[in-house]
Amino acid sequence: MSEATPEAEPVENQELKQLNRSVNLSLVFATVVFSILVGVYTYWFWFINDMTFSTDSSLWGTFGDFVGGILNPIIAFLAFYWLTRSVIIQKTELAATQKVLAETEKATKEQAITQEKKRFEDTFHSLLSQLNTISQQITHEPTLQNSSQQSKLTVLHSRVLRSGEYDTELCVDRMRKNDADCSHYFRVLYQILMFIAMKHEFSNFPENFDEAMKRERTESEKFYSNIVRSFVNMDATRLLAINCATLDESDSYYKYRQLLERYEFLEHIRVEGMKSLSDIDSFYNKSAFGKHPTLGIPE
Repeated sequence: MSEATPEAEPVENQELKQLNRSVNLSLVFATVVFSILVGVYTYWFWFINDMTFSTDSSLWGTFGDFVGGILNPIIAFLAFYWLTRSVIIQKTELAATQKVLAETEKATKEQAITQEKKRFEDTFHSLLSQLNTISQQITHEPTLQNSSQQSKLTVLHSRVLRSGEYDTELCVDRMRKNDADCSHYFRVLYQILMFIAMKHEFSNFPENFDEAMKRERTESEKFYSNIVRSFVNMDATRLLAINCATLDESDSYYKYRQLLERYEFLEHIRVEGMKSLSDIDSFYNKSAFGKHPTLGIPE
């Protein structure tokens, strides 16, 4: 069996040991210098000059001044050295602390964005599921006395977009008076598009609708709005176009219209043979129709 490899010692412990070693060396150096100084002085006067210890206090004062005059610069140098070392060490530790704090702040922000994204997607899928449930309800064709009946959406479509009519404003009025059975569907659809516009960046800062509309549309917005658009069938798309056909900025449906334009929501609308939709493009900017072959922005 091979011997276990010892774990590497943390860098902090290595640096601490090195620092303690340097301090001990400084103490040893000061002690050795002092000892050598006293030894040389004693040897010179005691053994070379055969002098005894003096009882004159003034001579001992002179001796003290001599020793102090030599040791003081050395001690002052060591004190200055360790003072500068302590400043460098403190700056190093401060820089390391700031780095750790910056990394912690970055990780916290990333975690917050991840959590916000999860909340956004959970809410988005919940709203989409609700829209799908309502869609099934209004497109369901009930059976009465063994006879299949028209769905609520089909009934509304036939009431609003009557054949042979060219008056879009009349269709708009008729839509808003007869959409009771389907209004919930269009309200939820509006809330989903509004939710995408206001929350797609997964940030917590407050933003009003006008500010959101002034921002350049992001790929994230388009991605989520395309998913929503795929859940809306053709009858609902035509009725949606009629529902939001307004040029009046004070109209309660004007924001809805702006969302349709922002997300090219009418790109796949089919207007062939629909005389009541012949001038629908006059109520919208071309951006609402995306790359539609006749109503959209030409490539």
